[in-house]
Amino acid sequence: MRTGAQDIVHTDTDDRSYNARITVKSLVRGSEEDMRGARVDEELKGMVPHYLTFEVTNTARKEMPAAYMVDSDFALNRTDWARGEEVYVSGGKPGGGDLPCADTAPKTLAPGDSYTTCVTYALPKGVGVLSLTHNADGFLDEGGAVATWPVEGGVKAASAGLTEPGDIVRVRWDGGEDGVLELPATLTSVRRGKAADLANLDLDLNENERRGVPYYVSVTYTNTGPKDLYTNQADRVRLLTEGGRQIPGKTPFVPDTGIPGCPSDWVARMIPPGDSVTECSIHLVTDESDKPFAVGFAEAGRSGLATWRAPLR
Repeated sequence: MRTGAQDIVHTDTDDRSYNARITVKSLVRGSEEDMRGARVDEELKGMVPHYLTFEVTNTARKEMPAAYMVDSDFALNRTDWARGEEVYVSGGKPGGGDLPCADTAPKTLAPGDSYTTCVTYALPKGVGVLSLTHNADGFLDEGGAVATWPVEGGVKAASAGLTEPGDIVRVRWDGGEDGVLELPATLTSVRRGKAADLANLDLDLNENERRGVPYYVSVTYTNTGPKDLYTNQADRVRLLTEGGRQIPGKTPFVPDTGIPGCPSDWVARMIPPGDSVTECSIHLVTDESDKPFAVGFAEAGRSGLATWRAPLR
Protein backbone atom coordinates (compact mmCIF):
# COMPACT_ATOMS: atom_id res chain seq x y z
CA MET A 1 0.00 0.00 0.00
CA ARG A 2 1.16 3.52 -0.75
CA THR A 3 1.65 4.78 2.79
CA GLY A 4 1.73 8.40 3.95
CA ALA A 5 -0.33 11.23 5.39
CA GLN A 6 -3.46 12.86 3.99
CA ASP A 7 -5.66 15.58 5.46
CA ILE A 8 -9.27 14.43 5.87
CA VAL A 9 -12.55 15.50 7.43
CA HIS A 10 -14.03 13.12 9.99
CA THR A 11 -17.83 13.20 10.23
CA ASP A 12 -19.30 11.75 13.42
CA THR A 13 -22.70 10.16 13.98
CA ASP A 14 -24.21 13.59 14.76
CA ASP A 15 -22.99 14.96 11.39
CA ARG A 16 -20.37 17.13 13.09
CA SER A 17 -17.13 17.59 11.13
CA TYR A 18 -13.54 17.59 12.43
CA ASN A 19 -10.33 18.27 10.53
CA ALA A 20 -7.75 15.53 10.99
CA ARG A 21 -4.74 13.93 9.36
CA ILE A 22 -4.48 10.20 8.70
CA THR A 23 -1.07 8.64 8.20
CA VAL A 24 -1.26 5.08 6.89
CA LYS A 25 1.67 3.07 8.23
CA SER A 26 1.13 -0.38 6.71
CA LEU A 27 -1.28 -3.00 5.42
CA VAL A 28 -0.13 -6.52 6.27
CA ARG A 29 -1.72 -9.74 5.03
CA GLY A 30 -2.09 -12.21 7.88
CA SER A 31 -2.75 -15.94 7.96
CA GLU A 32 -5.89 -18.05 8.11
CA GLU A 33 -4.44 -19.45 11.32
CA ASP A 34 -4.84 -16.03 12.95
CA MET A 35 -8.61 -16.25 12.48
CA ARG A 36 -8.87 -19.82 13.73
CA GLY A 37 -7.16 -19.02 17.00
CA ALA A 38 -9.11 -15.85 17.74
CA ARG A 39 -12.66 -15.36 18.95
CA VAL A 40 -14.42 -14.29 15.74
CA ASP A 41 -17.72 -15.15 14.11
CA GLU A 42 -17.82 -18.64 12.66
CA GLU A 43 -18.43 -17.42 9.07
CA LEU A 44 -15.17 -15.45 9.16
CA LYS A 45 -13.01 -18.45 9.89
CA GLY A 46 -11.16 -19.52 6.76
CA MET A 47 -10.94 -15.94 5.52
CA VAL A 48 -7.63 -14.08 5.37
CA PRO A 49 -7.10 -11.18 7.84
CA HIS A 50 -5.44 -7.96 6.67
CA TYR A 51 -4.04 -5.64 9.35
CA LEU A 52 -4.19 -1.90 8.71
CA THR A 53 -2.03 0.30 10.96
CA PHE A 54 -2.54 4.07 10.85
CA GLU A 55 -2.09 7.25 12.87
CA VAL A 56 -4.77 9.89 13.45
CA THR A 57 -3.86 13.49 14.34
CA ASN A 58 -6.46 16.04 15.40
CA THR A 59 -5.58 19.12 13.32
CA ALA A 60 -8.64 21.08 14.46
CA ARG A 61 -8.85 23.58 17.30
CA LYS A 62 -11.48 21.61 19.18
CA GLU A 63 -11.53 18.25 20.90
CA MET A 64 -12.64 15.33 18.75
CA PRO A 65 -15.21 13.18 20.59
CA ALA A 66 -15.58 9.53 19.59
CA ALA A 67 -12.15 9.70 17.95
CA TYR A 68 -12.09 5.91 17.83
CA MET A 69 -14.75 6.05 15.07
CA VAL A 70 -12.47 7.56 12.41
CA ASP A 71 -12.00 4.11 10.88
CA SER A 72 -15.78 3.83 10.32
CA ASP A 73 -15.30 6.14 7.31
CA PHE A 74 -12.73 3.76 5.75
CA ALA A 75 -13.43 1.38 2.90
CA LEU A 76 -10.96 -1.37 2.07
CA ASN A 77 -11.75 -1.93 -1.60
CA ARG A 78 -11.25 -5.47 -2.88
CA THR A 79 -10.09 -6.39 -6.39
CA ASP A 80 -13.43 -8.14 -6.96
CA TRP A 81 -15.24 -4.81 -6.26
CA ALA A 82 -16.70 -5.87 -2.94
CA ARG A 83 -15.65 -4.22 0.35
CA GLY A 84 -13.36 -5.82 2.89
CA GLU A 85 -15.26 -6.54 6.10
CA GLU A 86 -13.90 -4.90 9.24
CA VAL A 87 -13.81 -7.46 12.06
CA TYR A 88 -13.19 -7.25 15.76
CA VAL A 89 -10.79 -9.84 17.10
CA SER A 90 -11.00 -10.49 20.83
CA GLY A 91 -8.97 -12.62 23.19
CA GLY A 92 -5.41 -12.49 24.41
CA LYS A 93 -4.06 -10.31 27.17
CA PRO A 94 -5.69 -7.08 28.36
CA GLY A 95 -5.16 -4.38 25.74
CA GLY A 96 -4.53 -6.97 23.04
CA GLY A 97 -0.77 -6.64 23.21
CA ASP A 98 -0.27 -10.24 22.08
CA LEU A 99 -2.72 -10.03 19.13
CA PRO A 100 -1.48 -9.39 15.56
CA CYS A 101 -3.64 -6.26 15.47
CA ALA A 102 -5.17 -4.43 18.44
CA ASP A 103 -7.53 -1.45 18.25
CA THR A 104 -6.17 0.97 20.85
CA ALA A 105 -7.92 4.17 19.71
CA PRO A 106 -8.95 6.55 22.54
CA LYS A 107 -12.47 7.83 23.12
CA THR A 108 -11.50 11.50 22.63
CA LEU A 109 -8.60 13.33 21.01
CA ALA A 110 -7.40 16.80 22.05
CA PRO A 111 -6.26 19.38 19.45
CA GLY A 112 -2.77 18.55 18.20
CA ASP A 113 -2.76 15.06 19.76
CA SER A 114 -2.30 11.80 17.86
CA TYR A 115 -2.90 8.10 18.32
CA THR A 116 -1.77 5.02 16.40
CA THR A 117 -4.00 1.99 16.13
CA CYS A 118 -4.66 -1.12 14.03
CA VAL A 119 -7.88 -2.53 12.58
CA THR A 120 -8.50 -5.92 10.96
CA TYR A 121 -10.28 -6.65 7.67
CA ALA A 122 -11.28 -10.12 6.51
CA LEU A 123 -11.03 -11.05 2.81
CA PRO A 124 -11.76 -14.34 1.03
CA LYS A 125 -8.77 -16.39 -0.07
CA GLY A 126 -7.47 -15.36 -3.48
CA VAL A 127 -8.94 -11.83 -3.36
CA GLY A 128 -6.57 -8.87 -3.21
CA VAL A 129 -6.86 -5.21 -2.21
CA LEU A 130 -7.30 -2.41 -4.74
CA SER A 131 -7.13 0.55 -2.34
CA LEU A 132 -8.05 2.08 0.98
CA THR A 133 -10.35 5.10 0.87
CA HIS A 134 -11.61 7.51 3.50
CA ASN A 135 -14.97 9.18 2.79
CA ALA A 136 -15.32 12.61 4.39
CA ASP A 137 -19.11 12.58 4.56
CA GLY A 138 -19.28 9.04 5.91
CA PHE A 139 -21.11 7.76 2.83
CA LEU A 140 -19.40 5.61 0.22
CA ASP A 141 -19.31 6.92 -3.35
CA GLU A 142 -21.79 9.76 -2.81
CA GLY A 143 -19.69 12.60 -4.17
CA GLY A 144 -18.00 13.75 -0.96
CA ALA A 145 -14.27 14.36 -0.53
CA VAL A 146 -12.27 11.12 -0.67
CA ALA A 147 -8.70 10.36 0.39
CA THR A 148 -7.15 7.34 -1.35
CA TRP A 149 -4.21 5.06 -0.59
CA PRO A 150 -3.75 2.71 -3.59
CA VAL A 151 -2.19 -0.73 -3.43
CA GLU A 152 0.56 -1.63 -5.89
CA GLY A 153 -0.75 -4.10 -8.47
CA GLY A 154 -4.34 -3.57 -7.36
CA VAL A 155 -5.60 -2.07 -10.64
CA LYS A 156 -3.93 -4.83 -12.65
CA ALA A 157 -5.55 -7.52 -10.48
CA ALA A 158 -8.98 -5.86 -10.69
CA SER A 159 -8.62 -5.53 -14.48
CA ALA A 160 -8.00 -9.24 -14.91
CA GLY A 161 -11.62 -10.08 -14.15
CA LEU A 162 -13.22 -7.51 -16.49
CA THR A 163 -15.36 -8.39 -19.49
CA GLU A 164 -14.40 -6.64 -22.71
CA PRO A 165 -16.65 -3.78 -23.90
CA GLY A 166 -19.18 -5.01 -26.44
CA ASP A 167 -19.30 -8.50 -24.92
CA ILE A 168 -22.68 -9.69 -23.67
CA VAL A 169 -23.13 -10.35 -19.95
CA ARG A 170 -26.34 -11.79 -18.51
CA VAL A 171 -27.15 -9.48 -15.59
CA ARG A 172 -29.66 -10.08 -12.82
CA TRP A 173 -32.35 -7.44 -13.38
CA ASP A 174 -34.96 -6.53 -10.78
CA GLY A 175 -38.24 -7.19 -12.54
CA GLY A 176 -40.41 -6.04 -9.62
CA GLU A 177 -43.50 -8.24 -9.42
CA ASP A 178 -41.96 -10.59 -12.00
CA GLY A 179 -38.99 -11.27 -9.71
CA VAL A 180 -35.34 -11.34 -10.77
CA LEU A 181 -34.71 -11.74 -14.50
CA GLU A 182 -31.44 -12.57 -16.25
CA LEU A 183 -31.11 -10.31 -19.28
CA PRO A 184 -28.34 -9.91 -21.88
CA ALA A 185 -26.52 -6.60 -21.37
CA THR A 186 -23.74 -4.88 -23.32
CA LEU A 187 -21.66 -1.85 -22.39
CA THR A 188 -22.18 0.43 -25.40
CA SER A 189 -20.02 3.46 -24.60
CA VAL A 190 -18.33 5.56 -21.91
CA ARG A 191 -17.83 9.23 -22.82
CA ARG A 192 -16.15 12.04 -20.91
CA GLY A 193 -18.19 15.25 -20.85
CA LYS A 194 -17.87 18.72 -19.36
CA ALA A 195 -19.71 20.50 -16.56
CA ALA A 196 -21.41 22.88 -19.02
CA ASP A 197 -23.32 19.91 -20.48
CA LEU A 198 -25.37 19.67 -17.28
CA ALA A 199 -26.31 23.36 -16.97
CA ASN A 200 -29.93 22.91 -18.06
CA LEU A 201 -30.59 19.56 -16.41
CA ASP A 202 -32.42 19.23 -13.11
CA LEU A 203 -29.88 17.04 -11.30
CA ASP A 204 -29.42 16.79 -7.54
CA LEU A 205 -25.71 17.65 -7.25
CA ASN A 206 -23.68 18.53 -4.19
CA GLU A 207 -20.87 21.08 -4.22
CA ASN A 208 -18.15 18.56 -5.10
CA GLU A 209 -20.22 17.05 -7.91
CA ARG A 210 -20.90 20.47 -9.47
CA ARG A 211 -17.13 20.89 -9.80
CA GLY A 212 -16.63 17.33 -11.03
CA VAL A 213 -16.15 15.82 -14.47
CA PRO A 214 -19.22 14.05 -15.91
CA TYR A 215 -18.95 10.69 -17.66
CA TYR A 216 -21.84 9.28 -19.71
CA VAL A 217 -22.29 5.51 -19.53
CA SER A 218 -24.62 3.73 -21.96
CA VAL A 219 -25.65 0.10 -21.50
CA THR A 220 -27.91 -1.85 -23.86
CA TYR A 221 -30.32 -4.47 -22.49
CA THR A 222 -32.47 -6.99 -24.40
CA ASN A 223 -35.86 -8.16 -23.16
CA THR A 224 -35.79 -11.94 -23.61
CA GLY A 225 -38.86 -12.48 -21.44
CA PRO A 226 -42.48 -13.11 -22.47
CA LYS A 227 -43.82 -9.77 -21.16
CA ASP A 228 -43.23 -6.05 -21.59
CA LEU A 229 -40.37 -4.77 -19.43
CA TYR A 230 -40.20 -1.40 -17.68
CA THR A 231 -36.85 0.38 -18.10
CA ASN A 232 -35.68 1.37 -14.64
CA GLN A 233 -32.23 -0.11 -14.08
CA ALA A 234 -29.86 2.80 -14.81
CA ASP A 235 -29.42 3.42 -11.07
CA ARG A 236 -27.69 0.03 -10.81
CA VAL A 237 -24.81 1.13 -13.06
CA ARG A 238 -21.52 2.15 -11.43
CA LEU A 239 -18.50 3.93 -12.88
CA LEU A 240 -15.45 2.22 -11.35
CA THR A 241 -12.23 4.14 -10.75
CA GLU A 242 -8.60 3.24 -10.18
CA GLY A 243 -8.96 4.62 -6.65
CA GLY A 244 -11.60 2.03 -5.83
CA ARG A 245 -14.69 4.24 -6.00
CA GLN A 246 -18.01 2.95 -7.32
CA ILE A 247 -19.74 6.11 -8.55
CA PRO A 248 -23.51 5.69 -9.03
CA GLY A 249 -25.24 7.37 -11.91
CA LYS A 250 -27.71 10.23 -11.96
CA THR A 251 -30.59 10.01 -14.41
CA PRO A 252 -32.39 13.11 -15.67
CA PHE A 253 -36.10 12.47 -16.25
CA VAL A 254 -36.51 14.66 -19.32
CA PRO A 255 -37.58 13.83 -22.89
CA ASP A 256 -33.98 14.29 -24.06
CA THR A 257 -30.86 15.48 -22.25
CA GLY A 258 -29.53 17.25 -25.31
CA ILE A 259 -26.15 15.65 -24.57
CA PRO A 260 -24.73 13.90 -27.65
CA GLY A 261 -24.24 10.22 -26.92
CA CYS A 262 -26.36 10.26 -23.74
CA PRO A 263 -30.00 9.78 -24.81
CA SER A 264 -32.72 9.67 -22.20
CA ASP A 265 -35.69 9.01 -24.49
CA TRP A 266 -36.05 5.60 -22.82
CA VAL A 267 -37.58 7.17 -19.69
CA ALA A 268 -40.94 5.64 -18.71
CA ARG A 269 -40.95 3.29 -21.70
CA MET A 270 -42.10 -0.30 -21.82
CA ILE A 271 -39.87 -2.61 -23.86
CA PRO A 272 -41.72 -5.38 -25.73
CA PRO A 273 -40.36 -8.95 -25.75
CA GLY A 274 -37.44 -9.29 -28.15
CA ASP A 275 -36.66 -5.55 -28.25
CA SER A 276 -33.59 -3.81 -26.84
CA VAL A 277 -33.11 -0.51 -25.01
CA THR A 278 -30.03 1.62 -24.33
CA GLU A 279 -30.02 3.48 -21.02
CA CYS A 280 -27.61 6.34 -20.28
CA SER A 281 -26.54 7.44 -16.80
CA ILE A 282 -24.40 10.42 -15.73
CA HIS A 283 -21.52 9.82 -13.29
CA LEU A 284 -19.59 12.66 -11.61
CA VAL A 285 -15.89 12.09 -10.88
CA THR A 286 -14.96 14.56 -8.13
CA ASP A 287 -11.26 13.70 -7.70
CA GLU A 288 -9.03 15.04 -10.49
CA SER A 289 -6.34 12.44 -9.73
CA ASP A 290 -8.74 9.48 -10.00
CA LYS A 291 -9.38 7.82 -13.35
CA PRO A 292 -12.33 5.64 -14.44
CA PHE A 293 -11.36 2.34 -16.02
CA ALA A 294 -14.39 0.04 -15.70
CA VAL A 295 -18.18 -0.08 -15.48
CA GLY A 296 -20.15 -2.28 -13.10
CA PHE A 297 -23.77 -3.37 -12.79
CA ALA A 298 -25.04 -4.06 -9.24
CA GLU A 299 -26.99 -7.26 -9.74
CA ALA A 300 -30.30 -7.88 -8.03
CA GLY A 301 -30.13 -10.37 -5.18
CA ARG A 302 -26.38 -10.88 -5.48
CA SER A 303 -23.39 -9.16 -3.88
CA GLY A 304 -20.65 -7.82 -6.10
CA LEU A 305 -20.82 -6.48 -9.64
CA ALA A 306 -20.95 -7.63 -13.24
CA THR A 307 -18.10 -5.63 -14.82
CA TRP A 308 -16.80 -4.41 -18.17
CA ARG A 309 -13.60 -2.65 -19.15
CA ALA A 310 -14.50 0.97 -19.98
CA PRO A 311 -13.92 2.07 -23.61
CA LEU A 312 -13.25 5.72 -22.70
CA ARG A 313 -13.83 8.37 -25.38
